[in-house]
Parts: sequence; C-alpha cells; structure tokens
Amino acid sequence: MIALFLSYCLSAQYKKASFFEKEGRTYELGSQLYAFGDGKGSPIGFKIGFGRDRDGKQFFSSWELQFIPSYKYSFSTTDENNDPVQVNGDSRSQFIYAVNYNYHILKNDDEERIIKPFVSAGFNIVIASGAKGVNYTPESAYGLKKDIVDGAFTAGIGGGLGTLINFTPTLGLKLQGGYNYEFNIGNYDFEGKGYYMFTSHPYVSLSFRIRIVSDK
Repeated sequence: MIALFLSYCLSAQYKKASFFEKEGRTYELGSQLYAFGDGKGSPIGFKIGFGRDRDGKQFFSSWELQFIPSYKYSFSTTDENNDPVQVNGDSRSQFIYAVNYNYHILKNDDEERIIKPFVSAGFNIVIASGAKGVNYTPESAYGLKKDIVDGAFTAGIGGGLGTLINFTPTLGLKLQGGYNYEFNIGNYDFEGKGYYMFTSHPYVSLSFRIRIVSDK
C-alpha cells in the first residue's frame, strides 16, 4: 500500500510537470538477476524505470517497478525431534518498488562521452511476494525449526556501482551491480527463523535507456 501510494504521488507530479517532455527525463526497460541463494538460486526479473538525468548535474535519480516470475525453491531443516525434513515448492510472482539515487563519478558536462560510471544508493519495498505449493518430505513433518513465512512485510536498502554506455545523447545502456540488504517482518516469526522469498542479495542489471535531451 505504501509503494502504491508513492507511485500514485510520483505519477501525479510527473504528469503535472509534463514528464514525457522535460529535458533530462529518462526511461528504462531491462532485466535484473537476483542472487538470492539459500535454495532459491538466482532468478531473473524484469523492470521498467523512470527518472531524470540532466547535463551538467552530477546527481541523477530514478524509480523502478520490478517483476520476478515464479521460481522454484528448496531447503533442508529439522522438526522438533531433530529429524531431517526437506521443503520445496514455488514462489509467487513478486513485484518490487525501488528508488535509486546516483552520482556521476566523472564530470557530467560532455554529451559526447560514451562511458559514464556512477555510484548508486537507494531503497526498495516489496509490493507482493510469498510462496505457493509447499511440499514437505516426509509429508507428516511438523514443528519445523525453519519454515515458510507468508504474508511478510519486506523492505531494504542497498548500493552499488554502474555505468552508462551512450550510443547517442538520447539512446544507451545502463549496466549496474551491487547489494541489497532486506528486512523481513513475518507473521508469527518470533524467533527470526522464517524462510522468505525475497531476501538480501547481490544483483546485476542491464537496461535499455532513453533520455530526453531538450524540452519540447
């Protein structure tokens, strides 16, 4: 709900400011690899992004909507008798709202510069996540010391490095990598031993980028 409210407010502001015609507005479409590990592997998701990056300004920013299709997970734990239990299943599709604040490492006053490295920091809020089709081996297992937690609130902070690769002042690629630290608050997970679908992870992303170079 918080993410949807933020998206609504930002959309209203951008519409009011003629977002699609202002100098420096940026639009991104790309994919991102999430190296979750812990039985979840490294699923690949997709994202769209909107922001602003003006010539002569070192700081630029963007906000994103990310989507991760369902993926398989598997982990081992024990029950209350310390007998081994295998848990596996599929995640639900996940939606994430993210905001990034970036700083050009080199002076940002040359439209002809092809490579523009930057540092990045930001935060994210998970809009939808969770697990489906949970299977236990043996099926009679109960009292697990680690189990799936559904209905969790998840948010995180992160940072990284990246570079813009500009084919023209308008068209280019955005390559970025870094680490996101996630905070999970789950129902009934009083001991903090729950198993979550969206957790702290390194990431790598590649996006196609369009930038408006002058007001229309």
